[in-house]
Amino acid sequence: MLDLNKLYKQISALGIYQQNRSNDLVKAVKAAKAQVLSVLENPQAFRDKLERANASWLIAIPTDEEPFTTFAPRACPESYTVLSTDGSQINPDRHSPHPALLINVGKVKIGYGDFLGYKMESEPSLFFEERDIKRRFGGEEREVSGQVLAALRQKMEHEELKTMIEECGQTPAVALVDGTLILWNIEANPKRLKELGTADLKQQAFLSFMRLLSVGKETGIPVAGYISSPGSSDVINSLKVSLCPSDPVNCKECPYKAASCDGTLPCDKIDGVTDAGLFRRLLGVGKRSSLFISTSEILDAYGDERVAFFYINVGKEVARVELPGWVSRDKDMVGLVHATCLDQANKGSGYPVAVAEAHEQAVVKSADKHTFDQLIFQVFVKNGIPAAESRKALRKKGGFI
Repeated sequence: MLDLNKLYKQISALGIYQQNRSNDLVKAVKAAKAQVLSVLENPQAFRDKLERANASWLIAIPTDEEPFTTFAPRACPESYTVLSTDGSQINPDRHSPHPALLINVGKVKIGYGDFLGYKMESEPSLFFEERDIKRRFGGEEREVSGQVLAALRQKMEHEELKTMIEECGQTPAVALVDGTLILWNIEANPKRLKELGTADLKQQAFLSFMRLLSVGKETGIPVAGYISSPGSSDVINSLKVSLCPSDPVNCKECPYKAASCDGTLPCDKIDGVTDAGLFRRLLGVGKRSSLFISTSEILDAYGDERVAFFYINVGKEVARVELPGWVSRDKDMVGLVHATCLDQANKGSGYPVAVAEAHEQAVVKSADKHTFDQLIFQVFVKNGIPAAESRKALRKKGGFI
């Protein structure tokens, strides 16, 4: 039981802290906007300094588009198709009478105009054999849970979306992924990833994703990652580089750390600002930012498909949209993704309809989980298999007092 009386003082302290932080953030955002204006005076100097920098943070590199310019959306096609997948799961539980794992992938295809129509469904997959519930992951045998489970689910989502693209037959179309296209959560080191064999789930998940991008390119259907309420600061970090008086910048040997009396550095003035916080002040509703290229290390394994991204103000929030290399180099495709993401967000009260519906198709509700457990129990009883839960599981279902 939560003792709210003991918690109240801590919550009050939280309120005071957040108020002070909010005041500091207002100043930091103003400083970031002022630095943007400075960058716009000499964009090439900004590019050159970033290229020479040895920064401690992940920075964003401008593309051939002028950094910090904004782009109005083109008219959205009257007829277009949007595809999306999302996944959910029932985790294996050692306190349960069975070790089974369920992954449910939601699939959505929505057509507008001449393509009017929709298809919404889910594809459940049950894993219960030893080879299924244990996988080779990062060179070692691991139970399918946590990061391993996330990689397996991601792999299945990408495989389903690839099939949907192949079967689409309608263009213009866009395939939206819920979240990032940068697979740092699977493996951050491209050299380590390359050393893994094809029997390793990390390698399998990566290859399935690259096949998804390849099929999108072959069919002319762009794949894009849509990130709601992004917390990334790649662009802010690039502004920090531009704020530093040193050139080239070398954060590992920062000369200002020892010289600073109060511990502050030249780049600290925009600390705490996120990219979304900055672009919320720079972008009008419907507009997108210029494109930036991510410098995440894992992207060295992507070849020509190194991910670029832009920020878009959909009205309710600023979202981050990520694109594979072939899409980012094609201005018509960038314009299509911009227009359709905005249209989808408008239709979905600030969040793309197709992505939201894919989640709804995928989600496993508590009632579904209960029915799933009951079906497993019935099958065990029918086949004369012991189906006892652990004492911990039984105890948590109800107290004795």
